[in-house]
Amino acid sequence: MRLHGIRLLLVFVATNTIMILMLVPSMTSKHPWLAYLLPGQFQAGGNYSGYWVFFALVLLVDAITVIGVALGVLVPALRNVTLADVSALRRRLEKETGITDDTRTRMLDRARRDMAIARYQMFIGRSILIVGALFLVMAFSSVTLSFTRAMPQGSMFVMQCVDEHVACPPGTRQVLNSTIRLRAIQRFTLDQMVRASLFGAPEIYDWHIGALASNPHNGLFSHFVFAFRLLFGLILILTLVSLRLPAPRAAEEASRAVDGPPFAASA
Repeated sequence: MRLHGIRLLLVFVATNTIMILMLVPSMTSKHPWLAYLLPGQFQAGGNYSGYWVFFALVLLVDAITVIGVALGVLVPALRNVTLADVSALRRRLEKETGITDDTRTRMLDRARRDMAIARYQMFIGRSILIVGALFLVMAFSSVTLSFTRAMPQGSMFVMQCVDEHVACPPGTRQVLNSTIRLRAIQRFTLDQMVRASLFGAPEIYDWHIGALASNPHNGLFSHFVFAFRLLFGLILILTLVSLRLPAPRAAEEASRAVDGPPFAASA
């Protein structure tokens, strides 16, 4: 736990240090170089739409960093838990006649320790992954809001034609970014989370949480929404898979209860 926490802290510090080193020269210059890369206004001081875009992207990078660390811990742990099957190993060893009982006992104990370590790492990885998912949701909402403020004349959204709620006459579907409010973006974010969690079922059954949808003619934002839904769905699947396996202590106790004292019958 302590080692994983130190690694995560070091990655966080390194990532944010790089971002700060990129930001400071732009904020103190008469000609901010970030203005050539990001939309919005950039003047000395920092309280401008372009800098809020940068801060939102920093949050997004932090979220991806946390998720990457979590996957680096969780995926190997899931593989090790699958390999460290004490019951299967016991059945295999019972068929081997050339192995002494003492050797079999040591091998089973080693397998139990490996399984407990793998499940503990799986718990740590799942916890970090959940934190990364929360960061990802906040980053998605922040990036969306900051870009609408930085590009007020753009059109990142279209109005969904929801029966008895929102009427959309032909030619009026696209919505200017300047008219988008925070509450609408929060509903849009929740809508994307639900659609990612239900694997696209809301599109099939025409379920809507908010009136906004991503503008298919805005390719960059559409790719961003797709990436968010894909990554959020992957996080959900890995979390559910890891939750299907018991906790370290419970798994070890269950294994001992099923197997019994190693080769007690033969003794």
